[in-house]
Amino acid sequence: MIIEPLLDIPRIYTAIAEWAFCLLYILYAKKRIKGFKLIMVIIGFLGLMVVHHHFASMLPIAFWIPGMIFAVLLMLLFIYSTADVNFYTAGYMVVQAFVLAEFAASLYWQIYYYVYWSFNLRFILLSEILLVLFYGGVFLIVYVVEKRYRDKGLFTFVKQNDLLTYVGIATIIFTISNMSFISTNTPLSGRYPPEIFYIRTLVDFAGIIILYSQKEHKLVVNSNIEINQMENLLYKQYAQYAMSQESIDLINRKYHDLKNQISIIRLEKNEEKKERYLEELESDIKWYEAQYKTGNHVLDTLLTAKTMTCIEKNINLTCIANGELLGFVSTMDLCSIFGNALDNAIESVMNIEDTEKRLIKIAIYSKNKLLLIRFENYYVNPLSFRDGNLLTTKREKGLHGYGLLSIKNIVGKYCGSVSINTKNSWFRLVILIPIPDSDK
Repeated sequence: MIIEPLLDIPRIYTAIAEWAFCLLYILYAKKRIKGFKLIMVIIGFLGLMVVHHHFASMLPIAFWIPGMIFAVLLMLLFIYSTADVNFYTAGYMVVQAFVLAEFAASLYWQIYYYVYWSFNLRFILLSEILLVLFYGGVFLIVYVVEKRYRDKGLFTFVKQNDLLTYVGIATIIFTISNMSFISTNTPLSGRYPPEIFYIRTLVDFAGIIILYSQKEHKLVVNSNIEINQMENLLYKQYAQYAMSQESIDLINRKYHDLKNQISIIRLEKNEEKKERYLEELESDIKWYEAQYKTGNHVLDTLLTAKTMTCIEKNINLTCIANGELLGFVSTMDLCSIFGNALDNAIESVMNIEDTEKRLIKIAIYSKNKLLLIRFENYYVNPLSFRDGNLLTTKREKGLHGYGLLSIKNIVGKYCGSVSINTKNSWFRLVILIPIPDSDK
């Protein structure tokens, strides 16, 4: 063990680093508590972490590892009690915060040690000034970088394997970076303070790169899953459209057959049989009345098919649409937009026991050279949002929730926008797309 002045980082600085980087992830997460209570909890954990590290520094070296484990547990409690995340996500954040705190503290102390001894700068508040500069600098850089992962919903899909991988990486990083403080007689240990600081800082920095590489890999995996799911949805909706077209052709043929049935009914003398035939005829006509004539063949097919589904499920679907406005939208894109939006609406209203409230409305019109498509449906179950995106209410969340994402991506291709409004128990999905000049 090497004993020299300024060899070890003051534990209070370690406590501040751990607290600060936990706070960084808390700022990006939805909060369990808010307002004054949140502020008091944040301040309270700063005090707890400082007190813990202060007393841990007085213990024999044999208690160093248990002391660090307790410090990590405090970080976990800090994040889990303030951020509205599950255990795996909280652990994921703690591991990231811990490695960042180790790096920031090591970098700061290495620079401070160099300035203190090399330039003999020993004025009051030197350590505090450097602390603010280096902690603040690392904090701001990470805050900007983490915004990208937050916006892509990375913390939403943390699983047990992700956490175990992160914990394993962080354990190796911490062990190697602190090897010199346990023993100088290893191939990875330094013998002089500058070497020790350099090894610790370099290993911690390499660890950060590894952790962020894991994040990038996870983003790529999630992105591929999203693409595959949206492609499956797209082709599924298109396949439904093709099948619906075949069904409508059958209905049209059935309509012509009805003329012959009417002639037979007229000849029937038995009033009871005639009434039964008329009821059957009325039932058959109901399906034909489901057909739409909006001016767009693809839209007509989609609406007719969905209306048939609504009739079966006692859902009242109404539509006011100028289908000619959709001429510039491709068939595949129309299938995906209307198929996903209507499937979601039908699934939502099916949860309503009162059939009088199973209402779906569609409107398609233009205003100020903009195409407006509005889907509305009544709902009773509470809806949840995260980062502006509606969370699926289905149990298998990993397999669903891509319908709205698919709609947003398709609308984005046409330089349009998608907005969601939920007021007075009405869910409204509004799509705005600029109408190309050639399609006026």
